Amino acid sequence: MTLRLLTGDAALAHIGAQTFVTAWRALHAVCPWATACQHPDFVLPWYGLYGALFVPVVVLQEAADGALLGLLPLALDDKGQRLTGAGERHAEYQGWLQPPDAGAVFITGALRAIRDHLPCADLALRYLPAGTPLSWLDAWRNDASDARPWVTLRCVRRPLMQIDPVAMHRQRNKKNHRQNSNRLGRLGAVRFEQVVEHDHFLRVIDAICDQYDFRQAALYRARPFTLDAAKKRLYIALHRQGLLHVTILTVDGAIAASHIGLLSAGRAVHLGINTYHPATSAHSPGNLLLAMLGVHLAAQQVPLLDLTPGGDGYKEHFATAHDHVSTLTIHRDLRSFLLATARQRLVDAARALATWAGWRHHDVLAVVHGIRPRRWASVAAAWVRRRARPQAVSRIFRSGPSREVESALLPSRDSLPDVLQFDANDAALGYCAFLNTVMKRMERSNHFYSLVHGNRLGLFCWANGATADSGMVLSGLYVHRQCMQPDLVEGFIAGVVQDIRRRDPQAAIYYQGSLSAELDNNLARCGFSPANLQQEQAACMQAH
Repeated sequence: MTLRLLTGDAALAHIGAQTFVTAWRALHAVCPWATACQHPDFVLPWYGLYGALFVPVVVLQEAADGALLGLLPLALDDKGQRLTGAGERHAEYQGWLQPPDAGAVFITGALRAIRDHLPCADLALRYLPAGTPLSWLDAWRNDASDARPWVTLRCVRRPLMQIDPVAMHRQRNKKNHRQNSNRLGRLGAVRFEQVVEHDHFLRVIDAICDQYDFRQAALYRARPFTLDAAKKRLYIALHRQGLLHVTILTVDGAIAASHIGLLSAGRAVHLGINTYHPATSAHSPGNLLLAMLGVHLAAQQVPLLDLTPGGDGYKEHFATAHDHVSTLTIHRDLRSFLLATARQRLVDAARALATWAGWRHHDVLAVVHGIRPRRWASVAAAWVRRRARPQAVSRIFRSGPSREVESALLPSRDSLPDVLQFDANDAALGYCAFLNTVMKRMERSNHFYSLVHGNRLGLFCWANGATADSGMVLSGLYVHRQCMQPDLVEGFIAGVVQDIRRRDPQAAIYYQGSLSAELDNNLARCGFSPANLQQEQAACMQAH
């Protein structure tokens, strides 16, 4: 038996050979704790897409006849100080493959090879798949002649949804899920489907990415797909290889909710990216999709939906059982061990305090972000806005022959891709604060109109009400500084009016809010005249 550690191009050339991939698949099939994250169809595309950020490090053991006896695929960061499982943050589970009952010969030899070849790197495997054998760890840690003693092993509780057909149907038919399905049905035709065909996946992936980035930015100040150009390409490659289980819930063909999870064939679907459109959030489409997914997995005879560690409330709502997975960290020296231990204790204390205070993760992030010093550009923009002295106005649209001309501009309605292109450099709100505001108002059934101009959000306004009694109230008109052109602003306003009239020809249309004198003049030229909003709405109600 030969144990080797390969890095860089040599590693990629060896593990990419067809004969090795065949042996890798065979080992994956017999390893009891293997997941999709250790499959060659996951590891090889990830190495190819993230080679600029991570150096491939592979420890393998082969028999004389070429049979693969052990494999540990790793990635070394560009600083050479941290080793993780291949896939890094994209791999929920990281670890090694070996045949059942093979003992600890491979893993102890692999750790010794890592120590000899990469003495300045910490090794962090998060999370080890459930069932990974660890009985060897204490003896290895205590053997000072063979190992570094600075080891951290943390166990984490993992929620699971065991797929029992009767229980899944019972869960799907709970009152809240039935009510939410009926309410969505009033908006349009509701359909749950698995995205199997790759061409279909290519048609829906952009909408899923936009929904995911929108919510991540609004709550956690992160934009995973926007800021990581390789991420979408990775998911496309994984779907092409058959490693993704993708489901969507649509209303009249538009995606209301979605889920993309890794598929460990014959074992589990792992919860991955789940999204929903904020305009439908009042009807909990994400939870409805998971309830439908349980029924769907039962029909496919998938035994488990792995809800993954994390402690989210919705996961506990669907969990029918729990087990534990572990994070294994082997530190390069005492200093690294002590720093990591202190950092983890601070994190644990902060989480305990947040839980006691009733704060969620995004609440803490909002506070931290709020106390940061404001950028000078924002300060200057705020000064300019104060100088502009916007005035509170109430206006009503008065239709007339000269004002019913169709606008050449076609504003979008409730378009997440548009608001993701918001430019915060001259705005009152920061980028993530703006998206958070949009998310919260959409969740309260508010709508917005938008227009992208020059690859940025150029014009935007809210539209609320839309009932026969009170009409539609426009507010919050935002115009980017490079779009302050009368024909563009007035074309946008005319396009908004045109769309509202298309949806409800009898709706009264108002504008209420603060506007600069210039924008107020734009409204006037589009047919909006001064009005008392309350009196106008009362008169409208009497007329009906």
